[in-house]
Amino acid sequence: MRVRLSPIIMAIAGTLLLHKPVSAQYVITEAHKAYNLYNFSKAKSLYGKAFDKKETPAAARGAADSYRLTKDYINAEFWYQKLWKVKGYTPADELHYAGILMNNSQYSAAAEHLRNYIAAVPTDQRAKNMLLGCDSAQHWIDHPREGDMENMAALNSKYSDWSLAMYKGKFIFASDRPYDSVRKTGFFEQTTIKKRLYTWTGDAYLHLYESDGKDPKTTKLLERRYVNGDYHSASASYTDSLNKMYLSITRFIRKPSSVVGKDSVYTMNIGVKEIDGTGGKEKVKILPFNKMLAFSAGDPWINPTGDTLYFISAQGPDAKGGTDIYYSVKGTGSWGTPVNLGPSINTEGNERTPYFDEKGKFYFASDGHPGLGGLDIYAAVKDKKGDWKIQNLGTPVNTAHDDFAPARFDNVLYLSSNRKGGAGSDDIYRFLAVEPPPPPVIVFDLVGTVFDNKTRKPLVNATIKLKNMTTGIIIDTLTNEKGEYHIPLDSVTDYAVKVSLKGYTNIPAVNISTNGLKETTTIKQDLELEKTVIGKPIKIENIYFDLGKADIRPDAAKELDKLIAILEENPTWVIELGSHTDSRAADAFNMALSQRRANATVAYLIKQGIPAKRLRAKGYGETKLVNKCANGVKCSEADHQANRRTEFMIISN
Repeated sequence: MRVRLSPIIMAIAGTLLLHKPVSAQYVITEAHKAYNLYNFSKAKSLYGKAFDKKETPAAARGAADSYRLTKDYINAEFWYQKLWKVKGYTPADELHYAGILMNNSQYSAAAEHLRNYIAAVPTDQRAKNMLLGCDSAQHWIDHPREGDMENMAALNSKYSDWSLAMYKGKFIFASDRPYDSVRKTGFFEQTTIKKRLYTWTGDAYLHLYESDGKDPKTTKLLERRYVNGDYHSASASYTDSLNKMYLSITRFIRKPSSVVGKDSVYTMNIGVKEIDGTGGKEKVKILPFNKMLAFSAGDPWINPTGDTLYFISAQGPDAKGGTDIYYSVKGTGSWGTPVNLGPSINTEGNERTPYFDEKGKFYFASDGHPGLGGLDIYAAVKDKKGDWKIQNLGTPVNTAHDDFAPARFDNVLYLSSNRKGGAGSDDIYRFLAVEPPPPPVIVFDLVGTVFDNKTRKPLVNATIKLKNMTTGIIIDTLTNEKGEYHIPLDSVTDYAVKVSLKGYTNIPAVNISTNGLKETTTIKQDLELEKTVIGKPIKIENIYFDLGKADIRPDAAKELDKLIAILEENPTWVIELGSHTDSRAADAFNMALSQRRANATVAYLIKQGIPAKRLRAKGYGETKLVNKCANGVKCSEADHQANRRTEFMIISN
């Protein structure tokens, strides 16, 4: 048998409780009961009375937590200070206190408590992220985004107003304002909506409203009784076709009389309402996610085509903590198993209010990523690998308080926040960003002219090859009728540029770079080519052999390596390596010695990778002296040395 007490009897009992001397233990027991029923608006007062009677950690903690959960940050800090004075605080208290200090913009003090907490609980990543937020807060405050933040006064009341959507030019939002404030017509007196209070806040339950956003008088309950029930209705989201609305709706699940030991419960559900364009009376249909997850689900956002739904839940596959964001894809008539968005998005804290803009950028709110305090708004995009890259939107979008429910319409960011200076608890704001001027277009170019190194005549149709040393990509171009070339360059890149022209000797690559260049730059690089002469000996400097020997010495090898580079640049050449001696010693000996030295030189080149078919070895002995120092002629050592030489000659190209 259910016994109902009249309001008068309950009021009398409450008065007796206030005026009759009662023990601190009795009051705190009543406070605990209210707290466990989520009646924080009542619990915080009772905990305060219990603390006045006896200063205990339990009373101070209960009051602090009740104020924290009702977003009264100033009073929450006051009671955490009381808790610290009476001692008996726990690591969890330290974490909560740090969060409240962040809400009150006391980042240095919050960081100290977070370091204490992390020392006690080193595995808590959320606390580490909060500490990162403390470290970054001043930077965000000092470097706000440029733009205008406007309180949408026509929508807001002294109560909680949040979660904006658009429907046919109207703003749709949730509010817990008293129902009487909108009962302007006879219709509302006949609705089934009852005057109920949500004991968590002490205010009314949330319901959906519509408004033109300009005149408060246009605000009215949405869709009448067919959307708004006795409990919470919020978070409206529409498909592009505007024929379906998804929303969060709270239901009271009363336990069956046949079930023993099971409490009646409130559950947050996701519902969908068909909209036929005439204000039809179809009621909200509850989607199956509560059964799939065995837990409440809310904050829905439906994609434009209506086949992918994003939402939050406190429990489900791969749950990370608090509330996580999930998505479900609609198959042939039914919704698929919810998928957790993963650890890049979801944290040990709470993720809320998912939203995608028309460009595919993902927005959400979180108190688990590094932020300024409470819920902050983040934007996320996927990189080429499919990994989420997340950005805190900084100030003034985010504050030390809760900032959430992002939405973009007509390039304007709308959000909800309980920041200072608002009309009530949560207010709706819009932020019109001042787009920074586009960065200057920085251009890098390589230009130059190719000349004949003797005549200085510009060379037409010379091939320029530009190699990107990072990617290995080679770009080819030809010089014009003036011998000029022009190639655009990438930033922060090293290049090697080569030039070639039939009948000319190719030269080694020239290195250029755009590294370190901060503004538009034209790099000028003229290039010179030497005409290839068939049959003309070219001396190789500093090729020395030990007396009477043909071994390639290390110093000679260095010089021959230069020849190798030339041969590699000119792969069509066939050359003769000619070795010469002075006139001292017998003619036959010198001839044989020069041939051995020529053979040794060719052998060295072959060993370094030059094909043998491109090389000829020829010993000339003393048959091609460059001066008068023949047999029997007295000459200086310098004159004799001029005759001891190694030359190469192009014999085919």
